[in-house]
Amino acid sequence: MLSRAAASTQADEVAADKALEAIALEAGLADLARQALSADPEAAAQLKRYEAAVVRLEKAKAAEKELEAIMKDAMKAAAEQDASAAAAARNRADQLMAEAEVAAAERLLQAAEIEYSSAMQEQRRLSRAVGMDGDRVESGKAAALAAAGGLVGSLPFLLSASEPGLQNILSLGASIAACLLFGVTYRYAVREDATNMHLRGGAVAAFGLVKALGAADVIQATADAGDVFSAAVIGNSALYAAQCMLLFGFAAAAVEAGFSNGLVKRMGGTTGQ
Repeated sequence: MLSRAAASTQADEVAADKALEAIALEAGLADLARQALSADPEAAAQLKRYEAAVVRLEKAKAAEKELEAIMKDAMKAAAEQDASAAAAARNRADQLMAEAEVAAAERLLQAAEIEYSSAMQEQRRLSRAVGMDGDRVESGKAAALAAAGGLVGSLPFLLSASEPGLQNILSLGASIAACLLFGVTYRYAVREDATNMHLRGGAVAAFGLVKALGAADVIQATADAGDVFSAAVIGNSALYAAQCMLLFGFAAAAVEAGFSNGLVKRMGGTTGQ
């Protein structure tokens, strides 16, 4: 095996020597050809032109390579610029999309706020309507209780009349109508102030005096000219005023009993004392 390796090495060395000899021979031949051509002026001129052409060709190849490099760089820069422009366009599109989504969300929020405001207004309107309906019902109950109390207060005077007739019945009807109005007014006047006796007494006195003064004018108008300030006229007027106070006192007591028992709500939504 060693002899084979040595033989292969020797063969390689011989081939290398031959290659060097061939190169040297070609170089020598080239020098001889150059010397021969330089001896001939025309051949020498052609040789120079050939060498100049070779130089220009090498420069052209170098310029072509440089131009290719420049073109590659330009194409690469253009591609990078296009990629940057495309990325900027995508970013701008994403930004516009986000702005559009934000604007749409704001419009939806505004619409929801408007809808909520409308719903709240409708709810308040319905609440007020329900409250007004309920308030009317409570006022009606207060009027009914006041009429019942006034009727109870008027019965003794009606029964004590010597000859109950149409006039007394009409007077009773007028008293009941006044008590109906008194019940509604009393509920609005007293409201939740259940301990204010002056306010409650003032409401009773006001209605009693108005009714009594109206009747006093009638009594004085029907009396004789010289008996306007007689004891009989003044006594009848005072007696009728006392009846009016008693009438509305019974009406107020009936409404207060309704407040206490929860039959009627005070103005403000509460019951009781």
